[in-house]
Amino acid sequence: MYYLSLASILLLTPNILSTSAQCVTPNPTPAANTDFNDNIFFFPAADAVEWKTLYARSLQLPDESLLMTWENYAAEPPLVNHPIYKSTDGGATYSNFSAVKDQVNGWGMRFQPFLYTLPQAFGGYAAGDLLAAGVSAPESLTGGVYIELYASTDSAETWNFVSHIAYGAGPEIITSGDEAIWEPFLMMYNNELVCYFSDQRDPAHSQKLVHVTTTGLKTWSSTIEDVSYYTYDDRPGMTTVAYIESTDQYIMTYEYCGSANCTVHYKMSSNPLLFNSTTGIALVGNDTAGTVPYGSPYIIWTPNPSNTNGSGVLIASSGSTEQVFINGDGADPTEWKVVDVGQWSAYSRSLRIITVEGNKKLLFGNGGNMGNPDCNSVANGVIDIPY
Repeated sequence: MYYLSLASILLLTPNILSTSAQCVTPNPTPAANTDFNDNIFFFPAADAVEWKTLYARSLQLPDESLLMTWENYAAEPPLVNHPIYKSTDGGATYSNFSAVKDQVNGWGMRFQPFLYTLPQAFGGYAAGDLLAAGVSAPESLTGGVYIELYASTDSAETWNFVSHIAYGAGPEIITSGDEAIWEPFLMMYNNELVCYFSDQRDPAHSQKLVHVTTTGLKTWSSTIEDVSYYTYDDRPGMTTVAYIESTDQYIMTYEYCGSANCTVHYKMSSNPLLFNSTTGIALVGNDTAGTVPYGSPYIIWTPNPSNTNGSGVLIASSGSTEQVFINGDGADPTEWKVVDVGQWSAYSRSLRIITVEGNKKLLFGNGGNMGNPDCNSVANGVIDIPY
């Protein structure tokens, strides 16, 4: 979401806090290549600052090994970076593998990392090469901010700077009027790489959602709006997008802060560059309680494991509930089924379909349980795909 103090989070967005508000006892290390939940594999340093860790993001390599990164609030110096940890046993254990480090600004890689595998040769890189986007900002949060792009041609062992995706004058805080940018999300579409992000630079909006595109990774287009609201203080944030293969449609999720109190919303479009022309829909569970998810959503689509007719399932997560929300390919607003999955809720808990010994599974990435920043370790879980 945004960089701010714990007191500010509690005051502004009480509904998006995780249900895991106390320190937890680590589970025993799971056996290799098994299903498990709430597996803490990284504890922040004792002198880590602010949130300790937040915003875990994952990737899987062709050999089935897993990568995980997150916001890591280590005390400085040296400059903060986005650590890359690797698992070769289905997520049961991880080891420190590499890091995406600021190579151009002298600020550090500070916020909201995102990992992406190129599905095709593009911009001088081969299909299968890796990209990492993230926010580089000074420790003071003043003097400017970039969303940066880095690339790896050796399966994440080393990373090199590619380009500045976007620039804001800062400060990198959520105060309306400050030119901050946040939360990159990468996706290929129609031979272009798209970067969605949250944008405070427009004086007409406290924040809006936008995207930029590139045809060669070095230069990027001007911004195009995806979500904005007439009320100045309304703040859509935290874009994620999934492609629904069975219908050739795209779905975007985002939190709608301000007048909608950070409830999760979504949009559907046949063209992921034209979300601004579609209407946002509130995501509400169809259980008897009408469960409403708040804050930091994440959405994925996967083929339905229960059939072979090509249909799939949408899986949505939020920061406020341990449950996930399941729907069919059409994302019918009345059909969001609430499913218990046994995994702690977390700030921007990420989702990914992975392969474990040939079997498709759902991987959770947890960075920051939010209730107590002293407990904000990094955890993951691997379960059967819910449907």
